Amino acid sequence: MLELTKLPLKANLTITDNKVTPKLDLIIPCCNPPEGWVGQMIADFRELQALLPGTDIRLILVNDGSVRNMQAVLLQELTNRIPGIRIIDHPVNRGKGYACRLGVAVSDAPYLVCTDYDFPFGVEAVKRAFDKLLDGVDVVAGSRGHQYVALLPPTRKMITRVNRLMNRYLLQLPVADAQAGLKAFNTRGRMEFLSTRIDGFLYDSEFVKRAGRNKTLSIQSIPISCRPDIRFSDFRSTVLLREFVNFMGLLVK
Repeated sequence: MLELTKLPLKANLTITDNKVTPKLDLIIPCCNPPEGWVGQMIADFRELQALLPGTDIRLILVNDGSVRNMQAVLLQELTNRIPGIRIIDHPVNRGKGYACRLGVAVSDAPYLVCTDYDFPFGVEAVKRAFDKLLDGVDVVAGSRGHQYVALLPPTRKMITRVNRLMNRYLLQLPVADAQAGLKAFNTRGRMEFLSTRIDGFLYDSEFVKRAGRNKTLSIQSIPISCRPDIRFSDFRSTVLLREFVNFMGLLVK
């Protein structure tokens, strides 16, 4: 198991031919992906490289206790076709927040973007978030509009609406949508990210709350929309109960 406190925190840049090349690490948590995910990830990564030709991009994949579609042959294919990829294999499922922290902890890049394995908002959204970081923003959060809510299954639609209201009026977060699966930050924002403690989905809200309380950080949101082929799932009751407990904990922090 990785120990976050012992991992390097200093970021760096790549210098090639006397030119400074920005380094970007993509942190991608993954648990039980569907069949065919490897080919799609390779295609998305190459598309992002084409959008950012002057950037040194590394993909850090965190396998969060998958029990299917994570065979060694698939990981080898990723290694062969995505140069420099780093794969962290965590044998026990701990949750998206924990997996993201593992990936962020091993990163040494000055810019990081956390997103899902299927790039649900497209690679263009990653580029726009990265551009904001290059402009000097410390933390960038994707903001899903009404289009996203309309696409959700009924139960998730209700949960999302309630969650947004609670984030806005109870947690008073600095961005309208804290739960979108796209977060970007620089080295300063990274310190706040590694200070989060929630292992499940509400790590997003915890991170945004912590970043918002740090008045030295600049935080901005960017509008994002779902890919047309995105697939949604409903949350289990046990997950909802756990995240409700996490939310109550955020209220008293």
